[in-house]
Amino acid sequence: MCSILFSSKNIDNLDFVNERIKFRGPDHTGLVKRDKYSFIHNLLSITGEFTKQPFEDKNIICMFNGQIYNYNEFGNYKSDGECLIPLYKKYGNNFIQHLDGEFAILLVDFEKDILIASTDIFSTKPLYMAVDNDQTFGFSSYASPLQRLSYQNIYKIPANTTYIFKLSKFS
Repeated sequence: MCSILFSSKNIDNLDFVNERIKFRGPDHTGLVKRDKYSFIHNLLSITGEFTKQPFEDKNIICMFNGQIYNYNEFGNYKSDGECLIPLYKKYGNNFIQHLDGEFAILLVDFEKDILIASTDIFSTKPLYMAVDNDQTFGFSSYASPLQRLSYQNIYKIPANTTYIFKLSKFS
């Protein structure tokens, strides 16, 4: 298992915020900051070669927790997560429909001003969302990091759900 955390709030104490989800991905913690956003991924490397996340391609950042069973159908990738950004570029907002697996995915396209958050058909990999006053928002594999960032309105995204938001709506 891995874990992900995305927030528009400033994260002053990463160790404190990440403490309860870091054990889900003890192999590597990746952090990318872009503008006011923080992308944190804790990796447990299982499928393919050791591949750090978040994945980045110019103005697109993606991270996921889970396993994509059919990733080899999309090309010659070292690990399952590497297919996500190329699939998004090929199929747009509907790229999730081409995946077979267990996953929670968060993808931000800064150029198109969108954020995509998705869970698999059974939500075996949970994804929590928090939005406070339509100005700050976050997503995480568990509620605890969002609570530690003082979000008030936290809920679990239902199974087989994909949300597509205009990123600037939360500015």
